[in-house]
Amino acid sequence: MRRLFATLLVYSCPNDPTVLWQNFESSMSEDFAKCSAMTPAQVKRNVLQQIDGFLQSMEKSMHSYNLIPTRSSYENIENETRELRVERNIVILETDLNSIKLFNEKQKKIFIVISERIYSDRPGVFLIDGLGGTRKIFLYRALLVDDRSKGYLTLATVTSGIVASILPGGRTAHSRFKISINIFAGATCQVSKQTSIAAMIKEAKLIIWDEAPMSKKAAIEALDDLLRDLMNSEEVSGGKVVVLGGDFRQHC
Repeated sequence: MRRLFATLLVYSCPNDPTVLWQNFESSMSEDFAKCSAMTPAQVKRNVLQQIDGFLQSMEKSMHSYNLIPTRSSYENIENETRELRVERNIVILETDLNSIKLFNEKQKKIFIVISERIYSDRPGVFLIDGLGGTRKIFLYRALLVDDRSKGYLTLATVTSGIVASILPGGRTAHSRFKISINIFAGATCQVSKQTSIAAMIKEAKLIIWDEAPMSKKAAIEALDDLLRDLMNSEEVSGGKVVVLGGDFRQHC
C-alpha cells in the first residue's frame, strides 16, 4: 500500500497530499504497528522512510509533497544513506510471508527458536546444516520477510554471488562486511565505526550468512571481531543473532 501511495503522489498529482496522507496513514502503518517493540514515532518514521524510498526511485522525494511536518520527525530520513534506504525498501513478497504456513515441523521449530531470540533481544549464533535441496533458502527467506515486515533491518549474505541473487537483498559476505578475498588469520573487516555501513550493521536485528562452510575460518572470525567491536561487546557476534548456513558435511 505504501508503494501505491507513492505512485499516486507521482502520477495522480492529488490536490492536497497531506489530506491523502492523513486519510491513509493508519492503513499504511498497520504492519509496523503490530511490532510491540516499536514506538508510534518509530512506526511513523519507518512508514515515511519506505514511502520516501519509493518516491526517490521515481526521482521525487517527500519534500516534493510537503509531507514532512517537522524536521525532528524526519531527520533520520534526511541523513539516511543509500545503503540503508536500499535495505529498508526491499520489497516484501506475499509468497514469502505465506511460506511460513508451509513449514515442516523441523523448519517451524528452527523458525520459532530464532525468531524468539530476535524479538527478545537475546544473542544467538545458529548453524543450519543441510544438503542441497533441503530448502534452507526457503527458511532464510521466511526469516528475512518476517523480520522486515515488522520494521526490522536484516542483512542477507552468502559466500557466492550466484546464490546472493536468490535472497531478497542478498549480497556476498565479502562485499557486505568488507572482507578481503585473500583473508588470512587475524585479518579484520575494513569497516570503520564512523561509516554508514557500520551504522547499518549495528542496527541489523538478524544476519544470515549462507554457504558459510565454503568460506575460510578467518572470514567468519573477522565478522565476529567486527560485530564485537561495533557493538562494544565481548559476547559472541557482539550479542547479535547470526545464522550460518550451508552443507557442513562437505568441509569436515
